[in-house]
Amino acid sequence: MSTREKLIVTAATLFQRQGVRATGLAEILKVSGTPKGSLYYYFPKGKTELIAAAIDYAGTNIKNHVQAALASEVDPAKAIERLFSEIAAHISETGHLDNVSISLVALETTDEPSLQQACTRLFTELEAMYTAKLEASGIASEAAAALGQLIQAATEGSCTIVATKGQPEQLLVTARLLQQLIRAQLPA
Repeated sequence: MSTREKLIVTAATLFQRQGVRATGLAEILKVSGTPKGSLYYYFPKGKTELIAAAIDYAGTNIKNHVQAALASEVDPAKAIERLFSEIAAHISETGHLDNVSISLVALETTDEPSLQQACTRLFTELEAMYTAKLEASGIASEAAAALGQLIQAATEGSCTIVATKGQPEQLLVTARLLQQLIRAQLPA
């Protein structure tokens, strides 16, 4: 792994675990084991540029995980159940949201337009993935788009609540409710 990659992976992990504001550059350098000069060599604009790279890195991992879960089941309701079960298991095992949600990062970066755009881009791409899965199962485009947006909102919202309460099993309740909504839209 290159020095740049180490910085991004470390930053993404720390941001998702403890937040952007609680994570200092010195901590990122220490945990990644990289010299101070490397940070500004690879990220001349400093922390904002590193945060954007970390959002992109985490987003790629999240999209890959979502795509794998959606592809694993023909039935979109079962695919959502699988995705939420996997997220719950990950949070139970690790106690963290890394590589399953950027909600903590998104909430802390709303005051920075470029970072807000990076989060918006990821959320929009994830919504599109859910929408495509729903449309492929025969759900009308308008309903699929609304459900895709709801699934994304439920994912991020549930992850935030689960992280706060420390009760990953609540994701399964959300998954069951989403399944009901999806099944109600499926063609007979």
